[in-house]
Amino acid sequence: MRRRLFRLVPLAVVAVVGVAIVTSVCGDDEQGSAPDASGNLFGNPGFENGRDPWFSLKPPDFTVSDNAPLAGAGAALLEMRAPLDASGPAVYYLIQEISPTEFPEVISGYYRVENWTKGTPKQYLQFVVIAFDVKNIPGDFSNHQIRYPLAGIDSEPFPIGNAKFIFVTREQPQIGQWVRFERNLREDFEQVWGAAPQNFTKLRILFEVRYDDKVSGDGTPEADVYWDDLFIGPRQSR
Repeated sequence: MRRRLFRLVPLAVVAVVGVAIVTSVCGDDEQGSAPDASGNLFGNPGFENGRDPWFSLKPPDFTVSDNAPLAGAGAALLEMRAPLDASGPAVYYLIQEISPTEFPEVISGYYRVENWTKGTPKQYLQFVVIAFDVKNIPGDFSNHQIRYPLAGIDSEPFPIGNAKFIFVTREQPQIGQWVRFERNLREDFEQVWGAAPQNFTKLRILFEVRYDDKVSGDGTPEADVYWDDLFIGPRQSR
């Protein structure tokens, strides 16, 4: 895989545990579909082959856009729009499910926010890693999660027993720049759940823009968020 040089722009990073990498970049990557030499477990990680195997559980759905790809011809686009009288939560996401024999070490990727109108206090973007039917972590849960807020909020949006929050940043999103993120999943699960999952049936990974606890009349939440060059697998040498 060819990597072009990119310019790093400093960004304040606040992480709960582990090591996070968040940088703004101005560059391109060439991206194919997994499996590849890097060990990427995601299929179609750069959206060069359309949508599959990415999906949404329910509308609103994501699209593959050629407006602002990091690399190649496409990137996943989440377009969040909500009226003034909307209330409660709303989630816009893309998902992929994988069933590796071992729990992956690293997750990384890029996002780009082109439009951000904060219409309610708990408006943010994040990615979520869910391990189903884990046998080696105590707790009467059907799944164990880590939720990683990337930008938009500075505190946990709500309590949830089967999920832990790790903040990659607590800042508002940068506009018009590709931003890279990376987390060591094994270390994070060990830190917040006591162990990396074993004997799980599947992993579900979600990339989201969302809001929670909106009150009618708060405002009109709006966002255009692109995702590209997504990776889950072994740590890569740089």
